[in-house]
Amino acid sequence: MQPLSEVLNFAADAPALPKDFSEEVYEMSRGITCPEKAKLVFEKLTPILQGFRADHDIAIACGLLLEKQRNEKGMRDIWGDLCNLYPDDLTSLRMLMRWYRREQNVAAGIALIAEMFPECWHSLTQANKAIPALAELKAWTEIDEIMSCLLVLHSDDRPIRMTYIKLLNEQSRFAEAAKLAEHVQGQSSMGKASQDLLGSVSRHARTLSKHNLATANDGISDLIAQADAPRAFTKCDNVVFFTGQLGTGGAERQMTRIACAYQDRYDAGQALGIAPKVWVKHATASSGADFYRPLLAETGVETTVLAEMPEVTVAALEGLTDDVKELLELLAPDVLRHTCQLYSMFREDQTDVAYLWQDGGIVQSAIAAVLAGVPRIVTSFRGLPPNLRPNLYRDELPVLYAALARLPHVTFTANSQKAATAYEQWLSLDAGTVIVVPNATPAVLPEGDDTDHAFWSDVLDASEGCSKTVLGVFRFDQNKRPLEWIKAAARLIAHRDDTRFVMLGSGALHGECAALIEEFGLSNRIFLAGIRSKVGFYMHRADLLVHLAEMEGLPNVLIEAQLAGTPVLATPAGGTDEVVFDGVTGHILSAATTLPEAELDETLERLLADEDELAKLGAAAMTQSGDRFSVETILGRTTELFNTPRLDTK
Repeated sequence: MQPLSEVLNFAADAPALPKDFSEEVYEMSRGITCPEKAKLVFEKLTPILQGFRADHDIAIACGLLLEKQRNEKGMRDIWGDLCNLYPDDLTSLRMLMRWYRREQNVAAGIALIAEMFPECWHSLTQANKAIPALAELKAWTEIDEIMSCLLVLHSDDRPIRMTYIKLLNEQSRFAEAAKLAEHVQGQSSMGKASQDLLGSVSRHARTLSKHNLATANDGISDLIAQADAPRAFTKCDNVVFFTGQLGTGGAERQMTRIACAYQDRYDAGQALGIAPKVWVKHATASSGADFYRPLLAETGVETTVLAEMPEVTVAALEGLTDDVKELLELLAPDVLRHTCQLYSMFREDQTDVAYLWQDGGIVQSAIAAVLAGVPRIVTSFRGLPPNLRPNLYRDELPVLYAALARLPHVTFTANSQKAATAYEQWLSLDAGTVIVVPNATPAVLPEGDDTDHAFWSDVLDASEGCSKTVLGVFRFDQNKRPLEWIKAAARLIAHRDDTRFVMLGSGALHGECAALIEEFGLSNRIFLAGIRSKVGFYMHRADLLVHLAEMEGLPNVLIEAQLAGTPVLATPAGGTDEVVFDGVTGHILSAATTLPEAELDETLERLLADEDELAKLGAAAMTQSGDRFSVETILGRTTELFNTPRLDTK
């Protein structure tokens, strides 16, 4: 990605933009949420802006537009450049620190803040810049150290005290926040939001003391312990699936597939038929979070979006004791909001089975399901646990899972053995506690639509003379390594003239991939197909599928390829070795964290040179994948979990 200094015009003699225009663009950039819209606006603005001198608002606006395109590569450098250009700008500083955290390089971010603001421990001017930046890093220890000095040196400064109270509240450190709140001067003259904050932390501190809790998260254990016994389980007619949203992710696709399969069988009066409901936190069209909503509607699955429903207050909840309501108030605001909504919904629905998907969805829904007396609760972990994926970690999760593990009517599942084992080790659970339910994959058919046939015809014409096809199907992001995929293709093409490469998918790195192919001069050998709904059309026409992910759950695409009789060459990410039998249905490279390029190149060339080996691997892949991952098999296993008789709780 080009630095903004090369995209925008910073020449001192360039004409200035009208100030109103700069401000309008800046405000617009802050309001955009859709990646496609951010890309469109940026592309339209760039040629216009190059004729004018970029100012602060325009430069920051362009940074935000690039950020909202979900670009990954180069974004930290862009925000670093903007920090250098505008050292007093807090937006660029905070975004820079956010990228340090995303890249798991918090120590470097902290060191940079210390270098930029060496006097922040006593200078309010520097502290007011350093502390928001450290908060982006979640560098709470460093903030505590700075604040311990500032509150002594500037004991009468109300804004800095309120800043610290807000940060302590964000961490649910209510007792410390309440102690500070006692010494905030002039509370009666403060705005309503500030008064509400002070009142809230004081109230929560009293609750912690009353229930003898060290932290707010400890209240989750008490909530679960104080719940009434679940209702008696007699049937699994009323099943609710819950997750965060309905975007294009693998988990959302799998959940939708299972829900629709149950509904189809129910409508046809077949065995395993259930009419499930799907509840999600949000399905915002502008961010693509509604991708699977039309399919659910077409299939007839009743779908409810919490964001489209009124909020429910703790006071309005029926059937709960005052103590439980007090403990609920300690939950993080997002968890509290959805817990209140879902508690009321589970009670009214008289849900038999709550099927809760992904860590984010589970933390929002499990407490509600327990308190509402749902007799069967099944969680679905997808991929590795959040202790191994820090960007997904929440402090509530280990406490919640430990409490749920003590309830016999709660069952933990994961979609791969690697994920199951990782969760068991993280939570100190006995081996076998987390039950493996693989992804369901329907038959992968060779049919395509008119656009597929037209695209394929163009590919064949452009790569005339090629007799072999290597396929890649993945999201274009850093984890899937699309740029490394292209580079491997280029190395192979350099000494083989019989192979074409076709890439299906899209994502943040799509533009960089297109540019790299153009740079290599390989647009007649490496082809970008974009997102295609008829993936089987391409799999049945491929000789080999190459997958270079660094991290995976249970990779659907590898299952689909093998069902189509296409052997695979893949990194050993996640549950890959549970899908691919090395040397039998494909080949697994020796490492995933660091891509073994030499091994990749050697294996790729060897396989493409041996048609008999490819045919043998493909036949074995089709034979051994069919029953293991069929929709019918997975529905049967899932229904068995739903119908497991409820054991008496302790």
